[in-house]
Amino acid sequence: MDVVSYRGPGVAGGVSSGLGNAWRKDRNGNTRWWFVADQSISVLSKNAAQSQFVTHLPENVIDGHYRYCNEFLWPVLHDLPQYATYSSEGRALYRRFNARFAQFIAFERQGLSPYFVQDYQLALLPELLQNISTMVFWHIPWPKYVPLEFTEPMSEIARGLLSAHVLGFHTAEYVDNFMNFVSDNLVEYSVDRTHSVVSPIYGRTSPSLIEVASTQPAGNYVMRPFASTGFASTGTRQRSSTTKLVVKPLGIDVNQWQHTAAITPFAQIADKLPEGVLQRPFVLSVDRADYTKAVLERLNAVDKFMEKRPEAIGQLSFVQVCGRSRVGLNAFDRYWEACRALYTTVNDRWRTADWQPIQWLDKPLNPIELSALYRHADIMLVNPVRDGLNLTAKEFTACQGDDAAVLLLSPAAGCWHELGDYSLPANPKNLPEMVDSLEQALHMSPAEKQARNSLAKIVLEKGSLQSWWRYFERVSHAIVRNGGNNIATDDILQAARG
Repeated sequence: MDVVSYRGPGVAGGVSSGLGNAWRKDRNGNTRWWFVADQSISVLSKNAAQSQFVTHLPENVIDGHYRYCNEFLWPVLHDLPQYATYSSEGRALYRRFNARFAQFIAFERQGLSPYFVQDYQLALLPELLQNISTMVFWHIPWPKYVPLEFTEPMSEIARGLLSAHVLGFHTAEYVDNFMNFVSDNLVEYSVDRTHSVVSPIYGRTSPSLIEVASTQPAGNYVMRPFASTGFASTGTRQRSSTTKLVVKPLGIDVNQWQHTAAITPFAQIADKLPEGVLQRPFVLSVDRADYTKAVLERLNAVDKFMEKRPEAIGQLSFVQVCGRSRVGLNAFDRYWEACRALYTTVNDRWRTADWQPIQWLDKPLNPIELSALYRHADIMLVNPVRDGLNLTAKEFTACQGDDAAVLLLSPAAGCWHELGDYSLPANPKNLPEMVDSLEQALHMSPAEKQARNSLAKIVLEKGSLQSWWRYFERVSHAIVRNGGNNIATDDILQAARG
């Protein structure tokens, strides 16, 4: 199956990195990966040395799409609508961006194999590729609540997804949130909660994106025809697909992380931090400066911890790996400035002649460097306000050796549903709890640390990256056997069991 993603394989961190690993190791050598690079759509064949240029994307389309994704969709989908800014122009350019993807991958389709679509930046693709099979992996949350003024544009996103055969989420909560949204707002669908299936209601129509897909972009570009899609030209259409919602949290390559951590000397990252920092106990956090990650709350927790435990002054460090996020967007720029200001304030309050509590690395680390930090940290603090999954918590867990460290994890992280039983709570809305968890972690016995980590690794191995990929492969094969048509829920379940 071809992958369609906003980012290409090999991009550091997050879903694209893990997905790229699974895709490259797939035994099927004929698959391709469609993505955005250098203001264009590119496609990479698995056995090719480099990607091929597909088409240019106008700068205004890229910029408008980017802003709509990050200024509107990102905060709404993370249940943080107070950060959201809606733009009808941005929405139109988001549609145009998706339409440009759709027209090319429809024209270039090979065989009956479905497209595997991931990234919220491409949520309209299943709708635009009406007669082409798609599976979607939704890698961020679906919100519990959508404000009334945002319901209509979010309904467009949901309708786009509901043309996919299979729609995967990280957690059961996100599936429930999505079904609740559809039930409350999309009258043309029925929701079967028992089987997690959403079906069109015969005779009811939805707004169509076809007229958007047919809009000529600015400039001299001539749009390719949607040769194999069978699009209608009317403003509404009758839905034909049934969508199965599945809970399939993205895994990591446990063996690879474990092996890398075991063979990487600690000296690998010694030059990244001031001398002496890594010789003391330290607490590690790895994030972007994003309001969903609760970096400000974490820095406040460090301040409160030093107040409560002054004996830790000069003895314990907090290593914060955190770079800027989405530079040029006001909300993110302001958040970065607020984080850096608080970092300075906390350090100025508690520093000594040869020590400060927080060491901040604003440059990204590669997986080898990260594995060394994960392996040698005493505590990992992951405390988002809202997070789709958080792979850093899984990576940290996999990297532990015989002297395992302690994971502090927010219940608002998607991976809490997998690792929460083996971690200590770090709710960013409860600073006293975070401070108490830090204290408990520092006093936890080696035997308890090892027991927690061993049980957590069993969970990671059961839900590994490889098993996650194999699930979608099996469903893809079932779709092909069915002639590229929609397959029934029972068939999907049978395919999942292999």
